[in-house]
Amino acid sequence: MDGRPQSGISISWTESVYLLVAIVTLSLAFTYFFGFSTPGLLIGVVLGVVMHELGHKFVAQSMGFKSEFRLWSIGLVLVIAFALISKGKFIFAAPGYVVTEGMATVRQKGLISLAAPASNILLALFFLAVPLAWGRDAAMVNVLLAIFNLVPIAPLDGAPVIQWSEGIWASVFVFSLLLGLVFLL
Repeated sequence: MDGRPQSGISISWTESVYLLVAIVTLSLAFTYFFGFSTPGLLIGVVLGVVMHELGHKFVAQSMGFKSEFRLWSIGLVLVIAFALISKGKFIFAAPGYVVTEGMATVRQKGLISLAAPASNILLALFFLAVPLAWGRDAAMVNVLLAIFNLVPIAPLDGAPVIQWSEGIWASVFVFSLLLGLVFLL
């Protein structure tokens, strides 16, 4: 790619289907994790997954890269397997990923990776402000998605972020953990 922003953001029909599969898989895993399903849980998963993946995609496309969401078959199996093996105590929340085509710098890779957990953090803050009973559940899902994805181990988002900037990674990760403490109090 030439590094110039693309004219418009595009989402293919295939990506939409892949996102739907990812949403259904994670919805089932989170339902098993909590032992129940609520509107907030489902709203949190749907918006959390969509905004997370589109966060990657839109930032990449705004930098001039072609990007596309793809399902990761191993990740889909791990989502279900970890939920079942751990009896719902651990969710491997990575059923897919965004592929970015082009030669991105370490900084660009870091920003593209950071966009997704940052979108989950913003959604969590928004949902905490929602004066409805389901807001807290939706916020909790998004905090968990952010924390999990910020773990600095490939293929998770934290790996390229920490490679780019340890300080930014630490700040966002600690903020996510502190936000997570809201649910323990």
